[in-house]
Amino acid sequence: MKILLKTLQNISITLIIGFFILFSHRCAYFNTFYNAEQYFKEGKKELESAEDGKISIGIRKKFNSAIEKANKVIANYPDSRWTDDASYIIAMSNYYKMDFSAAKRNFEEYFANYPASELRPQAEIWYGRCLWKLGEKELALHQLNRSVRRVKNPEMKAEIFFAIAELYQSSNTLDSALQYYGKTTKTGRDLPIAAQAQFNIAEINLLRNQIDLAIDNLKNVSKYSPTNELKDRMQILLARIYRESGKFDEARELINTKLNNISNENIWGDLEYQLGLLYIAEDDFEAASLRFSQITEKYSGKPVSAEAYYQVGILNMVHFHDYDKAQKQFSQVKREDKNSRYAFDAQNKASEIKRFFNIQKQLKKAWEIVEPFDRSLRGIVDSTQITIEDDARPEDLKKAIELHEEERRKNIDTSAVYNDYYKSLYEIAELYYFNFEQVDSAVTYFHKINRSKYFNMFRDKTLYALYYMFDDEGDSIKSGAYLDTLRLLYPDSPYLAFIEKRETVIPSEEIMARQLFWDGEKLFEVNVDSSIAVFNSIYTQYPTTYYAEKSVLSIAWIYHHKYYDLDNAMKWYDTFINQYPESENINFAKPEYNTLNDILLSLNAPPPDTTSLEQEDLEEETPEEDVPIKEEQSEEQ
Repeated sequence: MKILLKTLQNISITLIIGFFILFSHRCAYFNTFYNAEQYFKEGKKELESAEDGKISIGIRKKFNSAIEKANKVIANYPDSRWTDDASYIIAMSNYYKMDFSAAKRNFEEYFANYPASELRPQAEIWYGRCLWKLGEKELALHQLNRSVRRVKNPEMKAEIFFAIAELYQSSNTLDSALQYYGKTTKTGRDLPIAAQAQFNIAEINLLRNQIDLAIDNLKNVSKYSPTNELKDRMQILLARIYRESGKFDEARELINTKLNNISNENIWGDLEYQLGLLYIAEDDFEAASLRFSQITEKYSGKPVSAEAYYQVGILNMVHFHDYDKAQKQFSQVKREDKNSRYAFDAQNKASEIKRFFNIQKQLKKAWEIVEPFDRSLRGIVDSTQITIEDDARPEDLKKAIELHEEERRKNIDTSAVYNDYYKSLYEIAELYYFNFEQVDSAVTYFHKINRSKYFNMFRDKTLYALYYMFDDEGDSIKSGAYLDTLRLLYPDSPYLAFIEKRETVIPSEEIMARQLFWDGEKLFEVNVDSSIAVFNSIYTQYPTTYYAEKSVLSIAWIYHHKYYDLDNAMKWYDTFINQYPESENINFAKPEYNTLNDILLSLNAPPPDTTSLEQEDLEEETPEEDVPIKEEQSEEQ
């Protein structure tokens, strides 16, 4: 009997020890997965709250930690029930880190290893987006359309339709985007994603100038289940629609009503911003300037403050002609919100104003040299510069003047001095027209060149500029008059040949580069890929021009902020820094390059150690009440 009791006691102890070991093992891999999931959720939450979805180093570290913990689950506990979740977290973390090549590989490994995973439909949506980011657009659409045919869940179908619509919208294929947003609303029924789709439909129709349709679209958002945030955005968009359609009274009434309601406090800044834009539409520039200035004070450090700085900068540059103040306001945009949609354009405008001030100094210096010589050519001589005796005869005075002017001619390169003078006049005229929208000032400076008789190598170029400017303004009478003058005075001018599309003659690298640059800017809103191609051709054909410099920086910015293509962005920022080290924009390009370099270093860091002891994970504290269970995982997972 004692032997039997002893045996049972030993068996019980063995079972308890075995159970404890098993429980400890399960706790270890569950704790590891739990921490991976928490890091992933924290990174995703911070990314969603970041303006324009820009990823910081801190956010990247969260995703790196999620990948490290998830890799431990797969390597140390390959038979656990959370390995598919861990694999999904790795793929999604790399996607959010914008390492799309790694994410693509991760998704494909996930599909191969876990074909029956409950997360597969969600993973297929993100895989399609990943393919799109990598430029494989046709494959991305094929993948998503195949997924939507396979899933039965209406909610999942709606998500896939929405993803396809977003991809089409991002490439400016608006008809297809509208079609798939429409499918989202029909399939999603009363889901928030249907409300967002309907809101996007309104935005697209506003972009297409379908004002009445956009208003109807926006009113229909309420038929679905808009979030509180979307309801706020609806009010802002409605005010914008009223303003852009010329319904100023309706816009003002809507804005003032919302501003007088404390429940709208979280969007007061945006409403005041819309009011400022309304004043601009009504040509009340003083009121607009005051409103935007108030926004910068009341909402300092917020995205709306950055946008207000940009708008008041435009007002000072274009309407009030206070370029010094405008330059300071444009420079403030990035300080208020480095991810502002206006940050790059504001930097460009600040640089243009700086360039304007520099050219003004060059012009003043050139005129100081030219003026005395110009006066002498017109027979006006400053006798104080000539040393003669008080009782000198008239013929002696005349001879002294002739010798003085002859000596001056020996000591000055007349053509070069006038060339610098005309060049500065021409560049200021260009800035007035193309950048500051000051047509009258541009004409004044072009006329200074056109009416000058001495050593003028710029006159045919200036006649071409005047022709181009008035033709662009739609004034065919004035443009025709300048063209006739160009034909009469300079029949062999390359600028005339260019206008008449005769045998290809390149008139001026700067002019050709400038016109191409304007084409590239116009394409930017329609087809970003074509815009890049134009900017690249400027750099290739006219690398020493000012507009080549602007083109290289524009390409870098597009790859950085539009495509999130780190390799190409780094390449073009590096090209800019090396090719144009004296540029006014060098202080903008270097920090951008350094930020991307930090990101690239973190991407290329050695892979995390996945062979750590289980005890390390056992020691990580996991609050029991926060532990998620497989059946209750959120849809995002």
